[in-house]
Amino acid sequence: MTFGPESTLRPLRQRASDLDALRTGASAPGAIVRVAHAADTTLRRMLRDDPTAPVELRLRALSEDDLSTPDLLAELRRRNRVPMELAAAFHELHGAAERIGRGADALPRDAELALSVAGGIESHVLALPPAHLEDPALPDDDEPLVRDDEAPVHAVPAEARRRFPWQALLALGVLGLLLVAAVRMRGGEDEGALQRGEQAFLAGRVAEAEREFRAHAGEHPRDALARVYLARIYREAGRPADARRELQAGLDANPEHAELHAELGYLLLDARRAPEAVERFRVALRHDRESLRGWGGLVRALRESGRAGEADQELRRAPAELRTLMRSAPRQAPARP
Repeated sequence: MTFGPESTLRPLRQRASDLDALRTGASAPGAIVRVAHAADTTLRRMLRDDPTAPVELRLRALSEDDLSTPDLLAELRRRNRVPMELAAAFHELHGAAERIGRGADALPRDAELALSVAGGIESHVLALPPAHLEDPALPDDDEPLVRDDEAPVHAVPAEARRRFPWQALLALGVLGLLLVAAVRMRGGEDEGALQRGEQAFLAGRVAEAEREFRAHAGEHPRDALARVYLARIYREAGRPADARRELQAGLDANPEHAELHAELGYLLLDARRAPEAVERFRVALRHDRESLRGWGGLVRALRESGRAGEADQELRRAPAELRTLMRSAPRQAPARP
């Protein structure tokens, strides 16, 4: 059996009207959530169609009950099926959709993020060769499981699923791609609260993550990473003053930490202060030339400042793994004075 790109992309194709609405600048939180769900289903189809994946994993791919979104991303990254920046952007979109689903207002950047992720997934899938797979042999007495418009697949017994406790650990690697490109050099110190915070953040338990990061920051006031996480939590919750407070505390102790400067750049972008964000991202890249969030933020800030030519120049200099996603991002109108 051959799975072509159009089969994989069908869920996103069905959201064409939502993507058109987001391109017009309409305030459409429902469209953001629907695009996020379509992106999730598309990525699940990618794993289902992966000829290198075990049959048991392919069978679980379409079910959120059998394979959570963090575990899905971890599997795709482990198999080099998606670029890490695309995985990170989707993780952020998934969090935005969950935030909107809990009743929060959509942020201005959520629509852009949805468009960027949809475009990035489409470009990536279209560049993949067709997957040639044999249909798995399944027992007749397994209970079928159906998801939306999918063809029935069979659930894997719970006892078989328990053979994969390592998937939750793999998911932590995806979060590292999202927030920290720099290598952490901590020696042998205890990172218990930080690790618990990362796990809670990745699972969407934001209040728990905040408590753990706050505890870690209290015990290790010079550790910048907890401040980056806290600032991101507050920024995504619409609390810019709290986010800025955490970033300032981090920069007071670590003035050359690239991720602190990059997160401040995103905070400035949310405030529609793109020209200031450009300079902040440049500072981040001076301290870490490999910071994917720094490069991605710089290109976005230049575009939002009306400096598309400079944005394209910087994109050509950026790490190769960033280019597919950024080139598919929508161009922004020049910022108003």
